[in-house]
Amino acid sequence: MLYKGLQLDRFQEKAIAAINRDTSVIVTAPTGAGKTVIAEYAVEKCLKENQRVIYTAPIKALSNQKYRDFYAEYGEKIGIVTGDVVLNPYAQVLLMTTEIFRNTIFDDTERLQDVSYVIFDEIHYINDIERGTVWEESLIFAPQHIKFVCLSATIPNINPFTEWMQSVRDIDIEIVEELNRPVPLEHYLYFKDYGIGGVEHISALRNRAQHDGRKRKSDPSDDKTPRALPSGFTETSLIPHLRREKQLPCLYFCFSRRGCEENAMSLVFGSQLQLLDEGQTTEILKQFDEICLQFDIVEEKKIAEFRRLVSCGIAYHHAGMLPTLKEVVERLFTSGLIQLLFTTETFAVGINMPACSVVFDSLEKFDGIGFRHLKTAEYHQMSGRAGRRGIDTIGYVYAQIIPSYADSNEIRGVVSDKIEPIESQFNLSYSSILNLYQKYGDDIYDVYTMSLSNHQNRVRVANLNKQITSKTERLQTLPKPECIHDGIDGSAQIEKHYRQKRDREKNLQRLHVEMAQIKSETRGKKREKERVKRLGAVHKKIKGFQASGEQSLCDECQHLNTCTGRYKTIRKEEEQLQKLKKKTTSVENDPQRQIAARLKVLEELGYIEARTLLPRGSTAAHLYGYEVQLTQLLFSGFFERLTEDAINCLMVAIISEPRKDGYFKPLKDERLLDELYAVSSEISFIQHLEVKHKVTEITPLLELRLCTATLAWSRGCDFDKLEEYARLDAGDFVRTFRLVIDQLRQIRRVMSGHTALADKLSRCIGKINRDVVDAERQLRIGQENLDETKAEVSEQVPPIALESSDAAEVEDETSLS
Repeated sequence: MLYKGLQLDRFQEKAIAAINRDTSVIVTAPTGAGKTVIAEYAVEKCLKENQRVIYTAPIKALSNQKYRDFYAEYGEKIGIVTGDVVLNPYAQVLLMTTEIFRNTIFDDTERLQDVSYVIFDEIHYINDIERGTVWEESLIFAPQHIKFVCLSATIPNINPFTEWMQSVRDIDIEIVEELNRPVPLEHYLYFKDYGIGGVEHISALRNRAQHDGRKRKSDPSDDKTPRALPSGFTETSLIPHLRREKQLPCLYFCFSRRGCEENAMSLVFGSQLQLLDEGQTTEILKQFDEICLQFDIVEEKKIAEFRRLVSCGIAYHHAGMLPTLKEVVERLFTSGLIQLLFTTETFAVGINMPACSVVFDSLEKFDGIGFRHLKTAEYHQMSGRAGRRGIDTIGYVYAQIIPSYADSNEIRGVVSDKIEPIESQFNLSYSSILNLYQKYGDDIYDVYTMSLSNHQNRVRVANLNKQITSKTERLQTLPKPECIHDGIDGSAQIEKHYRQKRDREKNLQRLHVEMAQIKSETRGKKREKERVKRLGAVHKKIKGFQASGEQSLCDECQHLNTCTGRYKTIRKEEEQLQKLKKKTTSVENDPQRQIAARLKVLEELGYIEARTLLPRGSTAAHLYGYEVQLTQLLFSGFFERLTEDAINCLMVAIISEPRKDGYFKPLKDERLLDELYAVSSEISFIQHLEVKHKVTEITPLLELRLCTATLAWSRGCDFDKLEEYARLDAGDFVRTFRLVIDQLRQIRRVMSGHTALADKLSRCIGKINRDVVDAERQLRIGQENLDETKAEVSEQVPPIALESSDAAEVEDETSLS
């Protein structure tokens, strides 16, 4: 089958056939195999049949990229709604994040009545600990007439996952699974300072590296000659190897922002590496200057330094950069002129920018708690960017390891083909619970039975019950203690013996603690008499206790060791059996207990009563994220009392996560501090109720460290002055302010009937949403470039009538924000 001039693969044809039959389809295929073509076909089909389609993506960058791609082809038929941007929200094809889609289901499901298909790009995000529940809720509660196109890399448990999805969806779901890559990958290890090999070389290289380490320390006892490097091993440095073997361009994944920048800088400013010829250098600098001028970031810090990097064909990309500068990098990489891009793992998600080769700076990453090895799924997700279809015959993957510390078992696990299965992360928020309680009342607990979590837990419970049965049967076959005394139960007697022994040891331990406490309280010669007297009394207790100890039949028994061994074996099996039973109960009941606990908190806060949402509950039901804190503050009058600048300061304190490092200028406005302390009291009361009812995830307190910077920005300071108030990457400032804007827009929508407050919130948004923070401005610049291209083409081709929509200028997000 040909589509858009491309000869489709068999799996693409199969998926398109399913779409033509108006069924849902789950497509799993390696990264770069061509899943996007299937989504594009679904969009085109809906456009031809005058139906609406929604394309959801896990990250805003991917939503923006898809918007540009579709807008270039379909113009005003395309719209986008994210927390940052609202353009043409009533369009026939709407790009959005999955959170926005889920929110629309709860807020205004009528808006979805004419939607034929929803495309879930990167459906494996349902496995994400923090956000996975959003995908699950969307699949469960979306109107039943909606069909889904779910796209993902390999899902090992695709069949049980589809069984669950089919159990909650009325329309048939077909599985299309492709395991082969159009461009095969070759995987290697790069042993730092030594060369390139494979997992079979780990042991030999570890020994060689440890020997060299001892030799460098001039260990006189080390007179052994190191073994020769194993066959099949190539002694080389990595970057020269990639260049020599024509394996550029390369995506070089680092797991720290600093690592990305330092690696790039060292090659350009240290090693003077040049990867472009004179003509390519001229071309990339021309593109760089033009794009920077379009985005008005020519005068931004680091631009001159970055210009030097790209002139050598080298760049970096991470979340701490200005979003506009990140987009510059993405466009240059798409042009094929950047040969070596150091980037964090976010570049691996969805964005269609493959390279000839992929390098991992390490197979370990810091996950916020400690360092761990990559999961196999993470490794394959990033590796999948290697190999450009239609350009490369082979893609190359190199994982750098430090040979002295290499753990062969861990490394083999990471690079193996045994990808971890998808696991449910179902965890209803307060707003989800309120929406479901309004619809289902006390039957809300039945909703949990629809979840993937419950589907998977049924399997877990079945396996646990098998283990319980097996343990129970084993217990019955174990030999029991037998007493030589007639009429005495051996098991009961040995249990009594050890219980008495434990009690004696416990009492003696308590008395010894009491002696230590007396010695501590009566130090010095002045209290010597008191000390002697009190210690004597305790010694007397100990002697009396030892003398009165009950004699056990087991004390002098020659079979004590045999009975003890049997007793301990039985006790160990019984303890394991109890743990299995406890785990089974937990798996079966904990999710419902958490729903019940949150309902009790909401009831005590005055959000629900007798199966009905009270005014506070109705408000919180339409806020997604920080809903309880914000509702409490709205009803307590904080938003009416505070100024616009103070509201922005409050919002940043609510959405910010605690940070242990970096400089932050403390807030010194006493009046504002008093208001924030009052807010903290409101949140503390919520926490008190959550602890009381044993809610697992406690509402966080305010984080004030960005308040001073936010006040300065809200009052009009220049972006480059923010570093005087907080030592934070530019991208982090932008992302934080955009989160504030997102939440303010939600509150404004909920408070739309309160005109004065809604106007005040609009002013708050206006104070924050300016300059580089304005995401819509950034996206419009890219759109204007596309419009210019279209205009040039239209001079040669008759104009196509496009649907116009005043909604493109609508700022009110209605239910889609």
